[in-house]
Amino acid sequence: MFDRLRESLALRLAVQYALVFALGSALLFTALYWMLAGLLEKREQVAVEHRVAELTAAYSDGGVPALSARVHNDLSPEARSLFVRLISPSNGAVFVAAPPDWIETQVQRVPFPEAGVVAERKLDVVRVPQDALRDYTVASGTLPDGWIVQVGRLTDSRAVLLAPLQRAFSFVGAGALLLSVGIGTLLAWRATRPLRLLSQTATRILEQGDRAARVTGSFDGGELATLVQQFNTLLDRNAAHVQVLRDTLDNLAHDLRTPLTRLRGSAELAMQDVGDPADARAALADCVNESDRLLHLLEALLDISAAEGGALKLQRERVDLRALVERSADLYSEVAQENQVGVFLETPAPVEIDGDPVRLGQVVNNLLDNALKYTPAGGRVTLTVRRDGPTALVTVTDNGPGIPVAERDAVFRRLYRSDASRSQRGLGLGLSLVKAIVEAHTGTVALDGAPGGGARFTVRLPAG
Repeated sequence: MFDRLRESLALRLAVQYALVFALGSALLFTALYWMLAGLLEKREQVAVEHRVAELTAAYSDGGVPALSARVHNDLSPEARSLFVRLISPSNGAVFVAAPPDWIETQVQRVPFPEAGVVAERKLDVVRVPQDALRDYTVASGTLPDGWIVQVGRLTDSRAVLLAPLQRAFSFVGAGALLLSVGIGTLLAWRATRPLRLLSQTATRILEQGDRAARVTGSFDGGELATLVQQFNTLLDRNAAHVQVLRDTLDNLAHDLRTPLTRLRGSAELAMQDVGDPADARAALADCVNESDRLLHLLEALLDISAAEGGALKLQRERVDLRALVERSADLYSEVAQENQVGVFLETPAPVEIDGDPVRLGQVVNNLLDNALKYTPAGGRVTLTVRRDGPTALVTVTDNGPGIPVAERDAVFRRLYRSDASRSQRGLGLGLSLVKAIVEAHTGTVALDGAPGGGARFTVRLPAG
């Protein structure tokens, strides 16, 4: 339990914020304390300086008797709290008046001015400490005939005001620090809840193998909510990739089982001594055909992986899509005649793009081969090339059985073959290769239903 609390991000954040708060509060209190102490000291200095000026004026008017009368006749609390001493040029105390609450030792602690200091400054103000909480504020002024008048006050502002302020800050600061730690921990615990849920989800995936685990819950937005959303999106994409990989491996195993079995059977037949060289050569030829089919399968898979990874090399040049489509139609003319399917071209004008003519030829050939393969006898396949603003369109439309809506996204996956296409010879990579090559040209390929039934593949390529 202690280890969990020590490793808790919320608690560590709260403690750090509390320390920053305590440091900031201490600096603020220190600044306020010294400002207040300075203001009180300034106030005391002004008070004794003002009294020195009053007594200097009285001495100038009537000498010592006038100064003495001014001190004894002024009964205000402010005046009676002041210590007054008249010092002769020989540094002797001629007149002394102390507050009623002073004792003899306090009078003796008031220092005489240093020789020559008052004469130079005319007014000298010093602070003389009495104890840890109180001190004297003494002002010494030079009279016209060289005598010196001293006015002092015993200030206990530290004992009366500043010391209680220190104690109050200590108690209030300690309580505020504890409160800030508690509230900060609660707020940080709530703020870091997405991180804890994310950690718990990652633990379930890593330790329990629960790949369906996701971070659930409602969040108030912000960076952590975005992080959780991106984490869930990443898990969904990884799950989709894993599922595609599983399907690919399943389909690959299914499609490789037959040719490998045929290849093994043909090799065993060729190894048998049947006495007929023609049968052995036929078996070896069958092995070669099956090997070529497997090599074609692997090459197609490598091309798709390279295209999806952005590593497919394209030999770009200026390509006329109309001429490309016409060559494909001419190439598959015999296949179309054998299947009794009509191939029609709608290419009103040349459409030029920058692309790899060999790879784009593979795109058109695969789409046309796919359409001829699934269009029944008497059907038709239409190839259309046209410009649509900044893009070039190549459309292959047939009037065959079409592709169900639920399978239209799946047909572009590697080695995917629907149940209806299992009877047809093929690798299940043609449409995957089409999609990879088109996207390598920064284009798109889409599948929808033809207006009169059947399937329609639309390839969009940048025409720049």
